[in-house]
Amino acid sequence: MIKRLTPIILIVMAISAGYFYLIKPTEESLEAPGKDWESAKKVEDYFIERLHMTVPEAEQIRSKPGVDGTVDLRISTEVTLDALIGNLYHYGFIRDEKAFRYALEHTKDTTPSDKALKVGNNGTIDTNAEYRISENMSAWELADLLLNKPAGHYSYDKYNYFFMP
Repeated sequence: MIKRLTPIILIVMAISAGYFYLIKPTEESLEAPGKDWESAKKVEDYFIERLHMTVPEAEQIRSKPGVDGTVDLRISTEVTLDALIGNLYHYGFIRDEKAFRYALEHTKDTTPSDKALKVGNNGTIDTNAEYRISENMSAWELADLLLNKPAGHYSYDKYNYFFMP
């Protein structure tokens, strides 16, 4: 009986290990992309297109004192988790959407909220909240920031902007 179960147990263990290996992202995919990372657009493009900034104004906005190279990410009540992740990827703040979702789902949420985007089983990202982000943050740092450290909250956004300087 034990001789028959041994191959089955080994097969189940191999499948489990393979599954874990396939779903866990590479360390590289979780690294900070940096400002020079190739992406469809940059946040400066968003500032030019949506906020009608001039090109020089958009290019210099993150070098102003107190900004420290960050931008304000605004999460409204209408934003879905998929849209948030997609926009972060589109504008070059994350390297890989699946890897970032993994980081979100495996980062402890120490500030759960009722009015929030649900992440995995226990995570929440506050809505009507803003977060200071940059391309120099790893997926883990960005996940921790979104789950636990809003820079502030707002009650109404007339224009529904996703990024602000």
